[in-house]
Amino acid sequence: MRGNPVNYDKKQFPIYPSNLDWDLKRYLDLIPGKEVLDLGIGHGKNSIPLVKLGYNVTGVDYSAKCIEICKNACPELNLIQSDIRTFLIKKNKYDLISSRCVLHFFHKDDSYEIINNIKNCLKSNGLVYIHVFSSDDPRLKLHANSKDFEVLENNILHNTVNDTYISFFTKNEILDLFKNFKTISITEDYSLDIVGGSPHYSGVIKYIGQKILY
Repeated sequence: MRGNPVNYDKKQFPIYPSNLDWDLKRYLDLIPGKEVLDLGIGHGKNSIPLVKLGYNVTGVDYSAKCIEICKNACPELNLIQSDIRTFLIKKNKYDLISSRCVLHFFHKDDSYEIINNIKNCLKSNGLVYIHVFSSDDPRLKLHANSKDFEVLENNILHNTVNDTYISFFTKNEILDLFKNFKTISITEDYSLDIVGGSPHYSGVIKYIGQKILY
């Protein structure tokens, strides 16, 4: 592992009502069962609605604050405080594994390892759902020109102040990482982000793939 995970216990984020992402909601019928793993559950944006729809959701997060928020909002969640880089995913247990807006806060070596664990442990016909920063995100250039960041290869930035990383991905890179999966949906959005500090524009790639065993 490289660097520290982002510590959200030291950050203040508004808590919004939990609503399923449309990208996920439209493909719920493709999920073969009810077992869900959310790697980096945050405030439970997707996981809490999934519980209400009858899914059995395990949420993992490094932040004790996020775990407490989810526990209070939805006691039915199975919650685990852990660094997702070291969390052992049970093989052939989960029908959906989600990691929304998390993998870009690691060095890509760690992100790739997490993705490999997801691919290897997901059930046959199960879905994976991820969000990552795209290489079109303005912060790639912004941070690259900051004295606090070291520019590494492959669109990786190292924050030398707190020893954390930010990684930016391309659509082709995501497709290559999941080349043995059936691509259900892949989109690239560019929008105003009003969560977490000053409003800023973000570029995000959203991917949904299905594990098909031939």
